[in-house]
Amino acid sequence: MQPLVHPGPKTEPRIIAHQVKTRRAVCALSSSRPLVDQLHETLASMGADSGFAELSGGDYAPLSYCVPDVATAEKALSFSETRGHDVAHLIYGSVTLGLRDNAPYMHSHCFWQATDGAYEGGHVWLETEPGRDAPFAVVTAVYGAQWQSATDPETHMPVFTPVERRSAMQDLQSAADGTVIARVLPNIDITDAVLRVCRDAGYETASVRAGLGSFVGATFVDRASGETRVIDGPATEVIALVGDVRTVDGVLTANLTATLVDRHGVLHAGVVVPGENLIAATFELTIQRIDTPAVDVDRHAA
Repeated sequence: MQPLVHPGPKTEPRIIAHQVKTRRAVCALSSSRPLVDQLHETLASMGADSGFAELSGGDYAPLSYCVPDVATAEKALSFSETRGHDVAHLIYGSVTLGLRDNAPYMHSHCFWQATDGAYEGGHVWLETEPGRDAPFAVVTAVYGAQWQSATDPETHMPVFTPVERRSAMQDLQSAADGTVIARVLPNIDITDAVLRVCRDAGYETASVRAGLGSFVGATFVDRASGETRVIDGPATEVIALVGDVRTVDGVLTANLTATLVDRHGVLHAGVVVPGENLIAATFELTIQRIDTPAVDVDRHAA
């Protein structure tokens, strides 16, 4: 897939990463209030204003969303018209939480089942609310950096960027270390980015959590057929990027899987092909170090 040519000046560095501490909490969502407000209230209860959330099950009611679209005269990619459902049955969602103009903000990609049985996915807008059967949400607060949203001078798109920020001592007392949050900029391969972040942080074994952003099209391996599949560009939304990083024979390797929605609104999922998935506009990564040695299940069972 060819790199996108964006309208603005190229930003450096191409990966902006910060090591942070984290705490987690379950958010008991309720209906008839915006999702973004409830997730940020959970962060505030932990003394934070930035983090990420993983959601599953339950309903959105209403759901407002879009999917990626083709280039315009001003941008190398765009959003579709706003779409929506009165009720949608959530399957899974990733959310980055931070501030825009000093107000609570979120960037969320989800997939769900519509009431007619169709599976769909997309970029969820701020007016979305949990339904009476509310989704389950695990919210992770980060300390030591803040996600700040602004219009990117390179892409002319709204993007989150992590900015270093000192946290109060009381917020850190029960927080765990071993996490890096990062923004990956356009035309960097996602597998290369994950490996670079881990090398720079000194992580030999790690887990990729709730990553979301966009690829230039996408290239992945279909698990059922074993075939390599290519999605056309200019952009494909990544609903979730998960996987692991490990050291094999002294070499750092990454195994990543992604759930995707293309510009036609079609869902895809599979194993990410290294070197073939460039970032379209932005990507928000959360990588957590794993300190416990791997368990050999067969040997342990014997």
